[in-house]
Amino acid sequence: MKPTYIIGHKNPDLDSIASAISYKVYKQSSEAGLYIAAAAGELNDEARYVLEYLDFEPPLILKNVGTRVEDLLDEEDYLYFTADMSMTEIGNLMRKNNLKTVPVLDDQKRFLGLVTIGDLAMIFLEKLGTGHHLDKSPLILQEILELKVSNIMKTHDLMLFLKDEPVDEARKNMISTRFRNYPVVDEKNHYIGMISRYNLLEMKRKQLILVDHNEKKQAVDGVEEAEIREIIDHHRVGDLQTISPIYFHNEPVGSTCTLVAEKYLENEVYCSRNLAALMMAGILSDTMLFKSPTTTTKDRRIASKLQEISGFEPLEWGRKIFENTGYLEKLNDEDLISTDLKEYVSGSTTFAISQIETIDNKRFAERKNGLINRMQLICSRKGYSFLCLMVTDIIEESTEMMIAGDDSSVVETAFGQSSVNHSIILKGVMSRKKQVVPVIYDALRKQNLI
Repeated sequence: MKPTYIIGHKNPDLDSIASAISYKVYKQSSEAGLYIAAAAGELNDEARYVLEYLDFEPPLILKNVGTRVEDLLDEEDYLYFTADMSMTEIGNLMRKNNLKTVPVLDDQKRFLGLVTIGDLAMIFLEKLGTGHHLDKSPLILQEILELKVSNIMKTHDLMLFLKDEPVDEARKNMISTRFRNYPVVDEKNHYIGMISRYNLLEMKRKQLILVDHNEKKQAVDGVEEAEIREIIDHHRVGDLQTISPIYFHNEPVGSTCTLVAEKYLENEVYCSRNLAALMMAGILSDTMLFKSPTTTTKDRRIASKLQEISGFEPLEWGRKIFENTGYLEKLNDEDLISTDLKEYVSGSTTFAISQIETIDNKRFAERKNGLINRMQLICSRKGYSFLCLMVTDIIEESTEMMIAGDDSSVVETAFGQSSVNHSIILKGVMSRKKQVVPVIYDALRKQNLI
């Protein structure tokens, strides 16, 4: 059975990870199918701390969902020969199962070669010769029947594909050759299956459910080659396109975990204590302990229900998470900026906004010059018109916005402030989504940059 991957955005934060895991459990508990929680990048320390504390396995790291050769494989069990099998065994298996091409494997399922119906036919034709020696037919037949797979299998001039090869590469190679079937192996030469041109026509895309995002720039690489089945999100509607109509739940709340938890409660699906605490952690992280302006009545109500299930007091649990994950201070400047960076594109303008949250803004003051210099380099490398780094102090409910890039004046104009040492102070600003992105888009519109 092909799995459906439930996956959040690149540079995954706690809400992205928690909602993927929680929605995977929900789907697995309420619907048929195989669901796997995945992450589009490495987990940050906050997510790792929460998962370890609550005894959850980290999600599968899946950095590219482009179609690979292994996606072409049929789900049926395959038959194979071993090198010591006799001609009689070969004939019986191929005839009974109507096989044209059969792989030869060792006892570790490593690929050794191929036996084809055409190769067997040639053996008979060569042994029969011109037919002038019919009196020797019994001997000829005996010679043929005494052959082993090892004597007849083809081991040279074969075309194999690694399971992780892009389908486009496989297609080019298939077009340039005329083989009926192509073996697929892993990096250790273990046989995975067989593909043919027919499989290209019946190509199965990876199945995805996206959580906590719906913009292509923020989605896992290769998303355009996958089939999106659902989206659960709480951000603005982006630019992702789907093959067919899908279930799309988008609601202006503070956290995707709020929407996932609501499904458990409304549909009376069992939720364990630790799972409730995990979803609560996602809500607390994304709403900044309910201090973000994105926080809604629903976020608070759902968190209260999760408290009843988990026994975790929300603010106490939230402070514990923030106090025990001082990972930001350990990161170098590039990684600190990139850990929660989101790109935005409108027209010919590409910009990015990164955000870090802290309970003590002073921790980053001495790193300011280094961060600004690194931001300038990132703008040059990535082609950003400007880059913002929001250093948000949850306790003070304030953000220092560091800005860099050739068009950084757009940010100053947007917020009506002149920068001092490449930064502006925004009192009461906590939310990138609600208090920063719309303001910048409006400034770009007024300057005819979008």
